Formats: sequence, C-alpha cells, structure tokens
Amino acid sequence: MTPWLTSALGAFAVATALGCSGNGGAASKTAADAASTDPSAGDGGAGAGAGAGGAGAGAGADGGYPAGWLYTGGGKIYVSGGSSGGTPWMGRGVNTDDIFLCGYDSSLGMPSPDQTVETIVSGIVTGWKPNFLRISLAMDSYGTTVSWTSDPAKYATPMTGVISAVGTHPGVHVLVTLRSDASMIGQDTADGDPEATGLPSDSTTTTNATMFPTGTDATYVALVDAFAHDGFVLFGLTNEPGGNKLSDAKISAAMSHAVGVIRAEEDRLGVPHHLVSVQGNNWTSDISFYATSPLPYDNVVYEVHGYPPAASSYTYPGIPVILGEYGSVTAGMSASFYADLETKQIPNLAWDFDPYSNCAPDLVNVTTSATSLMPTAWGSVVQGYLTAHAP
Repeated sequence: MTPWLTSALGAFAVATALGCSGNGGAASKTAADAASTDPSAGDGGAGAGAGAGGAGAGAGADGGYPAGWLYTGGGKIYVSGGSSGGTPWMGRGVNTDDIFLCGYDSSLGMPSPDQTVETIVSGIVTGWKPNFLRISLAMDSYGTTVSWTSDPAKYATPMTGVISAVGTHPGVHVLVTLRSDASMIGQDTADGDPEATGLPSDSTTTTNATMFPTGTDATYVALVDAFAHDGFVLFGLTNEPGGNKLSDAKISAAMSHAVGVIRAEEDRLGVPHHLVSVQGNNWTSDISFYATSPLPYDNVVYEVHGYPPAASSYTYPGIPVILGEYGSVTAGMSASFYADLETKQIPNLAWDFDPYSNCAPDLVNVTTSATSLMPTAWGSVVQGYLTAHAP
C-alpha cells in the first residue's frame, strides 16, 4: 500500500466529519497544517504535511505522492518524482475555454465542439510550449445552462474528454475551474458580469433546495469522481467570487467548506489530494486575508487575478500563490514582470486563448479556426515568455 493511501484511509473519518460540518471544516489547525503553510517547513515532503484529513504528504522528499502529482510545502508547489523525490514546480501557461468557446458556441450547436477544443489545446502545447493550462467550466454563463451532474452527453462527457486529452501531453497540468454553475450564489449583479462572480453554495445556502439540495457540493464531488486518478488535474473552486461585494469572512468560509467537500470525496475514494485553488476578494485581486488565516487543509493554493497584477498582490512567502489570470502587460514592462514571477516562482496563466471569440485581452486573433492560431501583440509577449522557458 502506498504512503498516501495509508494516510488517506487512516484519516478518512476525520476528513468526512470536517468536510460535512456546518462550518465547512474550519477546525483548529494541526501541527501538520501549520507545516503546510510555514515557510520554514523546507523543501518537498518535510513541509507538505497532511492538513485536516490530508492524504499522505510528508512521506519523504516526494511528498508521498505518485510521480507527476503536485503538492505544497513551505509556501511553494512541488511536483513528485515518485521514488526519485520531489522538485519545485513552476507552471507557465494560458487560459483557454470550454466547449462554449467564450460564447461563440452559446447554444452548444457546433458539431463536435470537444474535438475543436482539443485541437486548440494541441496547437497551444505545440506552438506555445506551456506546462500549465486553465480551462473554465462556464456552465451558467452564456444563456444555455448545463450541469455536470445531469445530461452528461451535453457537457460533462465532452468536457471530460477535453480535460483528459490535456493529460496526453507530458508534463502539462490543467487547472479545471468551476467558473459558473446554477447552484452558485453571491454574484455581483451591479457591475455587469454576474456570471463570472458566483460563490459556491451548500445545503444551507443553496439557490434551490429541490434542484441543488447540497448546493454546489454535488458538482465538486462529481468533478473529483471524474478526475480522481489524474495527477495532472488541479481544481479551481470558482472564478472571482462576489466581485467586490462580499466580505473576506464569507468568501473564506465558502472556500473552506468546498475544499472540505473535495477532500472528503478524495478520501472516500482513497486517492491522493489534488491541488485546489481558492479565490479571494475584489475579483480575486486580494488574497491578503488568507496570508494571516490560511485554510486548514493540505494542498491548497491561493489564486490572484490582475490586469496587470501588482507585485504586492501575489507576494506572500508563507502561502503558495498562483496567477490564475493576468493581462495588460505591455512589451515594455514584460521583462521586469516576468523576472519577478521567476524569482518568486509564481505559476501563472495569461488570459485568453480562443480563436473563436473576442475575450479580451486576446492572445490570438479571431479566425474561427482551431488550427489558425495567430498571436496578437499581447499573445506575442506571452508566447515569447513561454517558449523561452520551454523544456
């Protein structure tokens, strides 16, 4: 039995209790929890201790995870080499879209949109050389509402194929973000983009107790079930919860509950814990409250968006940070911006790669072709950065 499975089974009862509790598992931090966010915890396994119900980090320099699996320790992200040990991981890449193609296929009327997206992804990997992608599940964004848990042929099945196809590219990881879902709450309806600002609900805050008795929990459980054994997958809880209309405490509580749900399902299945990306306030440009009160779970990363992001918004040595979206970085400022990310080892994802729709700032021109991927001026900046760091 592998170390992570031994730990997962041993902690299952604790994780289930925390993940299902009314406060989302906001229990006091254990010593191992503290190690997972303490900069002094050291490289690899020493600082990657299991959080509440954590699965097996801390079992040596590989974190106790299978080869290719990501884990956190000492405010950084590591990739497990299996028996060969773990090493720091630096993700560099782009955002791309689901089968709605940023609204171009708003009715899902295109034939085989999954194949279109897979072709786009292949072109990104071949021509731009990223090792990190973000795909946002926009299930309640473009007028056609779909669900991961019902009518799978319409959305879940094709998107599972798209995400699984990412895993065929060696060394590439994908952040699967739940951008919108009909079960979400707390959207910013005042600033013109409510679909992108939902907060996960639970059984006590659900939008519809008949349709979503456990709120957004069921969707997270289903996503874990779909990608339980895929070490190249990270889970993003939402996009930009509440815009700037919710309190830090409300966002943190919802994030903690959702991570607990994911951990409980992973432990039930006996699989390693995936990285989970949680979002902050002010369109997730502010994660400062997590720096003082990180969530009580292992393998949590904290996501910042910025156009462009201020260096102070992603500089928190004690917690692992990623740039889930960034843009408006001019050619003149790109050298210093990227040098700062490299020095601080901040994984980053530029917005947005879609040849079918204008989702500014666009990395490629709108050609309505999955194979004609022509970089814009912004895209050329990002492409140059990515190819310069290609393995």
